[in-house]
Amino acid sequence: MDDPQAVASVGLSDTTVTLGLPAHPESIALVRAMVAGVASRLALRYDAVDDLRIAAAEASALLLTEGPAGARLRVDLQPSDADLRLTIWVQGSDASHDLDAREGLAWRVIEGLADEARVTEVDGSPAIELRLRTVTT
Repeated sequence: MDDPQAVASVGLSDTTVTLGLPAHPESIALVRAMVAGVASRLALRYDAVDDLRIAAAEASALLLTEGPAGARLRVDLQPSDADLRLTIWVQGSDASHDLDAREGLAWRVIEGLADEARVTEVDGSPAIELRLRTVTT
């Protein structure tokens, strides 16, 4: 399987899985399903998969508060042997969208469920990156 965006049956390590959806609240359910599907293939505990699914939904909701008509909600999942990283953004949204305040219930949920959460940028659009360690000690 040569497609880098496809989920290979032999494993997901070092593969980026990308999802692009209309930037509408209805798309959050698909984000949750994709995150759960990829995370479960990494042999994570059920509660860790569920935590990441909820954190991804909260991050998506934060980013969907504004965006131009026709914008796309993008999610990149990057699994490795040590962790699973998610980068979520609305393609084409304005970089003035203030996520740095990190206030409110959504941020408390995200920070409580993900091992790391940070605000970043992808192609000039604000993004939220989540990390869940897949190796437990």
